[in-house]
Amino acid sequence: MKRVLVLLMTAMLALAGCAKNVEATPDAASPDGATADEATSDEALFDPLEYMLSLQVETEPPTEPPTLEELVQARYDEILNGKLKDDYASLDNVKPYDQIGTGMQAACESLALTAAINHFGYDLDADDVVDDYLVYSDNYVTGYCGNPRRFYDGSGVYPPGLITTAWNFIEENDAPIYPFDTTGLSLEELFKFVDAGCPVLIWTTYDEISPRIEQYREYEGIKYPWYENEHCVCLYGYHLGDNEVKVANSWKTYEDWKGRDNFERIYDECGQFSMVLMGTSGLR
Repeated sequence: MKRVLVLLMTAMLALAGCAKNVEATPDAASPDGATADEATSDEALFDPLEYMLSLQVETEPPTEPPTLEELVQARYDEILNGKLKDDYASLDNVKPYDQIGTGMQAACESLALTAAINHFGYDLDADDVVDDYLVYSDNYVTGYCGNPRRFYDGSGVYPPGLITTAWNFIEENDAPIYPFDTTGLSLEELFKFVDAGCPVLIWTTYDEISPRIEQYREYEGIKYPWYENEHCVCLYGYHLGDNEVKVANSWKTYEDWKGRDNFERIYDECGQFSMVLMGTSGLR
């Protein structure tokens, strides 16, 4: 483009120079008898450089396309800041697993994650997450403590460790899924994600009574309680009119719809610990 402009400028400068060398003659007089030079004496001289510069259009430099992280974060914010579109929602392909029947006696978090992942079209078995993706640690916040196959030898894991576990699956399988730690969100806010097609993992109690807290551990400014009746389920439906929620519960696999009030009370008492799995297929 610059080369073309230079050539045009050169040609116009040459033409301008030729125009200046033409002498005024009587034949070039204007109707009132003035010569060509006299007729243009009061007009501004043509400046080829100024003219060429005026033809240049300023354009912004091209920007990089948004990353997947930016796109999914924008979608997350859109859901959280939006409103519920319906007073009822129920996700497909979410099914509970039986902790006892599958031999995963203390693997409620892994089974809830499995139920959530399978919603996106996968077919994980009950032991796949435990054997291939689960993070183990002596810190129940960042990894699973103990043996998930034995009820009295296992404990549990909180969102930070289970999100790392989810990423292990996502990266190995190039899965179009993105996990978010939604700790601190109200149940009503979590309904928005279910409404948008996102299963939610909720930390609650297996006996559906208040948590029996034994200790606390702080991690990144948040206090995580350890309570003897700790449990994790997958929330995948709600019905505002009937005041019910729909969960995949590995401790009581026959459960489907259950009362919202007690479920929400226990969720709040446990500290509002939760995580969301968002699909990214439409964002890539």
